[in-house]
Amino acid sequence: MDMGSNKQLSGTDTDALSAGLALLDELPQLHAAVYQLFEALSDDDTDRHQLASILDQCPSLAAKLVGLANSAYFSRASRINGVSDAIFVIGFRTVSSLATASALQEPFANNQCPAFHPGRFWLQAVLTAHVAKELTKKAAPTLSLNPDEMYLAGLLHGIGLMALAHLFPKDLNQILEQGNPSPDALAEQIQQKFGATHHSVGAALLKCWHLPELFSLTTAHYADADYQGSCWIPCRLIAVAHDWADRVIHQDKSHAFDPQGLDFLRIKPEDGEDIGKGCLEQLEAFTDLAELISGEKPDFCDPKVVADAAVELKDRLVDTIGSLSSLTALTEIDVLDRTEEGVLHGALKVLMANQAMQRCSIFLVEGDELLNAAGLSWSEQNAVLPEKPITPVATHRFKVGEGLIGLAAKTGQIQHCRDRSADPRFKQTQTDKDAGLGSIISVPICFQETVLGVLNISHAKPNIFNEWDERFLFVFCNMLGQLIKSNRLLRNMEHEIEQRTLELQVALERAESLSILDSLTCVHNRRYFISNFSTLIEQCARYRHKLAMLMIDVDDFKQINDTFGHLEGDRILKAIASILKHCARGADIIARFGGEEFVIALPDTECEGANQIARRIQEQVRRLSCGHGEQKRSISVSMGLSCYTKSGDMPIKTPEQWIQEADEALYHAKDSGKNQISVHVADTPKSQH
Repeated sequence: MDMGSNKQLSGTDTDALSAGLALLDELPQLHAAVYQLFEALSDDDTDRHQLASILDQCPSLAAKLVGLANSAYFSRASRINGVSDAIFVIGFRTVSSLATASALQEPFANNQCPAFHPGRFWLQAVLTAHVAKELTKKAAPTLSLNPDEMYLAGLLHGIGLMALAHLFPKDLNQILEQGNPSPDALAEQIQQKFGATHHSVGAALLKCWHLPELFSLTTAHYADADYQGSCWIPCRLIAVAHDWADRVIHQDKSHAFDPQGLDFLRIKPEDGEDIGKGCLEQLEAFTDLAELISGEKPDFCDPKVVADAAVELKDRLVDTIGSLSSLTALTEIDVLDRTEEGVLHGALKVLMANQAMQRCSIFLVEGDELLNAAGLSWSEQNAVLPEKPITPVATHRFKVGEGLIGLAAKTGQIQHCRDRSADPRFKQTQTDKDAGLGSIISVPICFQETVLGVLNISHAKPNIFNEWDERFLFVFCNMLGQLIKSNRLLRNMEHEIEQRTLELQVALERAESLSILDSLTCVHNRRYFISNFSTLIEQCARYRHKLAMLMIDVDDFKQINDTFGHLEGDRILKAIASILKHCARGADIIARFGGEEFVIALPDTECEGANQIARRIQEQVRRLSCGHGEQKRSISVSMGLSCYTKSGDMPIKTPEQWIQEADEALYHAKDSGKNQISVHVADTPKSQH
């Protein structure tokens, strides 16, 4: 059918009902599962697994029931995942009612009637149903009312209005958009418009769906105070429940039951008051339930609740902005450029700038104590931070487990003292006594599972901090713990890097030294000598400086090794090296050339000067000896000298040529009887000895 049509019920009431029935027949029928459900519930042997198998035939209905079971309405601590468990939680009878309500919503399309709000409609239905059930429990037993039946009757009592919103959206919208008329005024306007009330339309619909007569009769007559038919008692009970729910929906501050209605049902006024109070306490849960059934959040709310919520939202928004600002600023603290004291003071300034507190301080764990490491008060928040670390106040020292701060460190839990004047956990210092009493929160500063310290904040007024502050400070301190740990790791890394750099430098120097020194004699090695002698030759040739080179060989060294051993031979080599260093000058280059051979480069030295150095060496070597007694023998060296004297341009010669000339002179000395000095003059064609 055309959902946007404006067909009207007209004629007599009977004709109107007939016309309405004709139109209602066009609505989809309830899912077969609903009828099977009613049949199963009438059988005392039906168990929840059988009910679950029926509901599983209608996935959308089953999903809704699971959602309902998990809603605040049933206050479940653990989550329900299956239909069988949902039935167990909700109950057999309640399942029937909620399944029917959910099934009733599905055939209707109410989006063409903007003034009709399914969320609000089902909120009133749920409220009426719950109150009806509770009133039934309190009603006199002689009335013979079934609480579960009355619950379902409450859910269904206003279904005619939903049907009209579906069948005649434009016409009903004209009525509803004028405001919120009273129930009687709404029924009269609908009667005038359609020729039948929404009560009679609802009753006709329930008949079309073949639901039990109780529900069609209560729907048709609950608003008729003069009705005296077979269901007049249930009708009066639904009327009382509907009236109370309507007061809540339309924000009537009285929230009171009709005294005459309670008296008729033989319910005590105090029992009615308890029912109303209990319902109001669960209003949020009922709202959630209505949203689950309708798919739309009810737009109902008490003005006072709205006002209070607006104030709370504003305060929370301010708190949120302040908290986010604090956390953002905390992340911007550069741990690389700050000492630990700088990080702590920076964190406190961030906190004070964005939060409502008068004092804050940080205590760091040192062994089994907590030491005051940083502090800031409201009057000091704009002060320049000291460059030097603060000196901890001796009185601001706590044992772990002592006082509020110590407890926070020991337990790793937030300690919140709303009024520290009467809190035994709070240990007062003299300074705190002078400052007056108020609120205090001690929050552990943690990194992973380790407590690094405690953030302590306070305010002169009691009860100034709330749960939001606790949650924010928990996050703040976790982030601060990461900053402190990062700073410490960086400082440790810097120290470690400095130590390792120093060690590496020493090692490199040692390695460099080892690479250019002979390991036995600790004079330079051959490689170093060749490299540096080459540079020396170039300098002397460029600036026409004098240059000489000595090559020294230990006489009969093989016999020394063979007779006295290599250890003695090594001793002799080290002694000769020591003599060479003693006799040479600072600019001279001494090297062990190989085996028992040594060389000395003598810059700015003529032949005669080199001869003098050679003779000093020779004389001091003669003082050396090896062996004992009859085997004792003296030590001698033979030396070859190559030199250049300034009488013209120095011939261009390589280090190898200089070494060869000195080596030839050395062999000449050996051939001349050893313990000799032989000279090869570089700028003369012949060698002199």
